[in-house]
Amino acid sequence: MLRGIVVLFCLALGYNMAFAQVDQTWRYYYPEFKENAGSNLYFRLENNNFVKNNEYFGNYIEGYTMMGYTVQPTFVYYAGSRLRIKAGIHAIQYSGMDNFTEILPTFSIHANLSDKLDLIMGGLQGDVHHKLIEPVFNPENQYNRPIENGFQFLYNTQNLWVDAWVDWEQFIFLGDDKPEKFTAGISSEITLTNSESFWNISIPAQMVATHLGGQISNYSESMQSIANLVTGLKFKHRLGDGFIQDIGFSTYIASYHDLTAQSGWDFTNGSAIYPVAEVGYKYGVLMAGYWKAHNFLSPKGSPLFQSTSNYKTGYYSEYRDLVTAKLSFTKTFMKQIKFSAMVETYFDIPAKQLDYSYGLNLVFTPNFFISKVKFD
Repeated sequence: MLRGIVVLFCLALGYNMAFAQVDQTWRYYYPEFKENAGSNLYFRLENNNFVKNNEYFGNYIEGYTMMGYTVQPTFVYYAGSRLRIKAGIHAIQYSGMDNFTEILPTFSIHANLSDKLDLIMGGLQGDVHHKLIEPVFNPENQYNRPIENGFQFLYNTQNLWVDAWVDWEQFIFLGDDKPEKFTAGISSEITLTNSESFWNISIPAQMVATHLGGQISNYSESMQSIANLVTGLKFKHRLGDGFIQDIGFSTYIASYHDLTAQSGWDFTNGSAIYPVAEVGYKYGVLMAGYWKAHNFLSPKGSPLFQSTSNYKTGYYSEYRDLVTAKLSFTKTFMKQIKFSAMVETYFDIPAKQLDYSYGLNLVFTPNFFISKVKFD
């Protein structure tokens, strides 16, 4: 297992990747590490009320609607100035269901190892916080799998941001007939310009790799390891504090690698190019992109961008040509109450097929101080 993680991480270090989608990190807001909060005990509530209607009619994914809410009550304790413990439960209920769909315990230890380096073990700062593009990491993970468990290193300076993590999805014991599952990733961004410049130029570097197997399992199928890598360059120009606040353009080159040749498909490598233009306005972002892919697969990515179908057995298109556009609107009423609306369109050029989705979110994240509890 450890050998597999090392191989996947080393592959990532040689590639650059970028983040090209509407920023949604505020929806599942991972609390920042508070300074001067030693011995403080808090009660925190994370609540996301959502509606997302996917009108998909093509060959790659069927349409569906998600409506409901998630709630995560937790206790947060700062054991000194550099260690935080967070414990609670996470529950999700879809509208029309009599009971909660899922109830999970949550626990994490966040160690502020230095002013620049953090270690998180247990529940991670995950999903949309990894800043991955939609073709390799589906933003809907924030609804159907918002809890990632494992370990994570975060490094942050003025010119370099790094997120390295392992999300352990399925544990096995000796003789189990199910496979071990985990996802490993590295996400980083090097900023080439200073914070005072009206131009921001950066080179992110990221990787997502999935592993299915395990030496001690009696799982009958072969081990599978798949990696997705992307390289790109981002340009953004700040215009000021008016209605139109910035414009940007990025180009990304993505790749797919079946490291064990056990994906079940005849191809083991693929590639894609993804130019994206963005306009940031006072209340959100308008984004347009063009996805051109050849034999591309990503187990964690949005099915709309893949070369295979997630519901039609054996369906495959060697080439994909997809135009996508998104418009977001966000409004913060208070620091703890945030509203958003999103419209997304995807036009498959060869099939002349338009798929679209729209959604609403209302997020409530209050934080209540309880007491000082001395830690010995």
